[in-house]
Amino acid sequence: MIGRLETALRRLRRSLSRSLWLSRLLRLPVSEGSPNRPGLIMIQIDGLSQPQLEQALQRGELPFLRRLIRREDYQVHAHYSGLPSTTPAVQAELFYGVRAAVPAFSFRERNSGRIVRMYEPEAAARIEDRYRDAGDEPLLRGGSAYLDNFSGGAEETHFCPSSMGWGPALRGANPLVLVAFVLSHLYSLMRIAALLALESGLALTDFVRGQARGQDFIKELKFIPTRVAISILLRELCVIGGKLDISRGLPIIHLNFLGYDEQAHRRGPDSLFAHWTLKGIDDAVARLWRAANRSVWRHYDVWIYSDHGQVGVRPYHELQGHDLEQSVRTALAQLAVHPAVTGNRDLPGVQTQRVRLLGGRNIQRLFSVLGINGGEPDQDQDQDDAMIAALGPVAHVYLPARLKVRERELLARDLARNHGIPVVLSCRAAGRLRAWTDTGGFDLPQEVPALFGARHPFIDSLGDDLLRLCEHPDAGDLVLLGWHAGSSPLSFANEAGAHAGLHPEETHGFALLPPDTALPRSDHTYLRPGDLRDAALRQLGRVATRTGAARRRPAAARSARLRVMSYNVHSCIGMDGRIDVERIARIIARARPDVVALQELDVGRQRTAGMDQAHLIARYLEMEFHFHPALHSREETLRGRDS
Repeated sequence: MIGRLETALRRLRRSLSRSLWLSRLLRLPVSEGSPNRPGLIMIQIDGLSQPQLEQALQRGELPFLRRLIRREDYQVHAHYSGLPSTTPAVQAELFYGVRAAVPAFSFRERNSGRIVRMYEPEAAARIEDRYRDAGDEPLLRGGSAYLDNFSGGAEETHFCPSSMGWGPALRGANPLVLVAFVLSHLYSLMRIAALLALESGLALTDFVRGQARGQDFIKELKFIPTRVAISILLRELCVIGGKLDISRGLPIIHLNFLGYDEQAHRRGPDSLFAHWTLKGIDDAVARLWRAANRSVWRHYDVWIYSDHGQVGVRPYHELQGHDLEQSVRTALAQLAVHPAVTGNRDLPGVQTQRVRLLGGRNIQRLFSVLGINGGEPDQDQDQDDAMIAALGPVAHVYLPARLKVRERELLARDLARNHGIPVVLSCRAAGRLRAWTDTGGFDLPQEVPALFGARHPFIDSLGDDLLRLCEHPDAGDLVLLGWHAGSSPLSFANEAGAHAGLHPEETHGFALLPPDTALPRSDHTYLRPGDLRDAALRQLGRVATRTGAARRRPAAARSARLRVMSYNVHSCIGMDGRIDVERIARIIARARPDVVALQELDVGRQRTAGMDQAHLIARYLEMEFHFHPALHSREETLRGRDS
């Protein structure tokens, strides 16, 4: 009786769901169907390395993620970003299966001769179109994307370079619906207002500290509104939108939380302000997880991962007393070559550009007044000029066409020996690179361990990925790196935390996944974006073969003890009133039993649609089974047995 009452209350709560009613008012399509259909919510915590994740868990900054690990048996996997270790490259591999889709966050397109940055809508769309045709099936097909560089094939994109703001459904809604939206989310909007006020106070405190350390006044002042908008406003709007999509039953939802990455670039990956943002992100994950578990349309899994990490750096211009363009100009002069050298050092940083993803003409006008804009388009490069693209610890140098191969190698060696650049790379032939440091030259990929350290966690993949980066059609004639083993990391941009290069913390993301996640078999001890892609496609049933969710443990990994589990499954009917055999199997899989004894299983009963629950659970778990009925039902037309 109590169970039936609780089930009825749960159904009533769902029928009164704000998100469900709002989606109906907005006339958004609802993916109706069996509640047993798989769904996937992928939450990206931008820029958080696994070492920083573990540190935050120990400090208690991520209480909900810690609960997932301790109570839900979520597993932490190392996630290698690939190269370059930037969001566009990671998302291209995740969404389309294409590695090294871009050579850096900022680079020169050979076809146009212009330097592009991946926050530019036209550049992001142009590159995605290229790989949408050449790559595999888009991962986000039929789903939604929030704050992503690429759409991933999603039918609905929000706050992405391709959409700039809410998707068309909300932008085109009539005023009455928008009023309903405000009223239905009044508590959430009041909460956002309070968080904005708190974050503004913290931002002002940080501004005062920055001035005390001698930081640039104008840049620090601009950082206040961008920090507040990215760390709070964009995050909360994405949570509201994500919950709305969950209530509609979209098959896959991808959300990217930028707050930590934003603060880490500005203050460093282990700074107090960067770690402060993790508390808000943790709460956002918790709200999405609870919404997913209340879904009436799908059985959602929630995956949390980071695309890459960050490492603390010092800017190149602080170490050398001048910028990278001056170093290249001086080195070229040693070869009696005096071309014009242009770059993007005076452009606004990527952090200040992200806030423009809020969209809207008024918002764009506001930030243009604040000096936060995309900058003027670059002029075409003359074949006798040199051009530099540098936004982070990877820089691409495009040299005058008249320079011979020997002159390029002399230039590379001079930059490494005399101008404080840790590594300078040039292509010698297909599949062969030459690397220069202040101590000499290295042949790559053969000497990758000597250059980047044999104990690098992803040393077995660095060589191939470095080749892909340097052989990219839009890569520079010289590729400059801000780190090698034994050196202190630096960035060619003005930032305290950086990523894009090969440092272990730059490339070391994480994936926090349920224990029954069907991961592809691999020789590596870590995942990369392509592995997450394969696992996600399997989860959604979009591949021909599916790895068992509870793969049998190898003999070496089995305990000497026999693990026995007893479980009354109540005909596989949950507290929500839904019959879900797969959900029961997932719970069993998380306990990893050697033997499991189940009670109240139905085989051929009308009340559970005549299904053979014993056979279905055993097949899902890849276990042998023996069913012994406790009673036979003679009142049903179907042959019914109950354990």
